[in-house]
Amino acid sequence: MPHIRCRGMQRETVVAISETLVEQLADLTKAPAAHFTVEYIPTEFIATRFGGQAYPFIELFWFDRGQEMQDAAAKLITSIVRPVVGNDAEIAVVVQPLNRSGYYDNGEHY
Repeated sequence: MPHIRCRGMQRETVVAISETLVEQLADLTKAPAAHFTVEYIPTEFIATRFGGQAYPFIELFWFDRGQEMQDAAAKLITSIVRPVVGNDAEIAVVVQPLNRSGYYDNGEHY
C-alpha cells in the first residue's frame, strides 16, 4: 500500500518508470518501497476529445495523507511520466483515498 495503476501508456513505459516512481513516492511519503504496488492496465480509449488517442492516466490508491501530500504526489508522478510521454501529452493523476476500515490485509482491516 499505496497502489499505483497506470493506463494509457505502453507496458514498457510503465516498467521503465516503475522503479523511480516507487522510490521517489516512498521517499516523499516515508512509506517503505516494499509496500507499493505498480499495475499496468492495458486500455483502449473509445471516445475522447483526443479522438480516441490514449493519454497517461495514473490512479493512486492510498490512505488519506492530506491535501499537501496529495498535491506533492501528483506533481511528482507527473514529473516522472512527463519525460517519457513528451511535453504535449496530457497526464491525468487521480488520487483515490482508501478507508482504513474497508482495506483488509490477510482478512484484517487496518
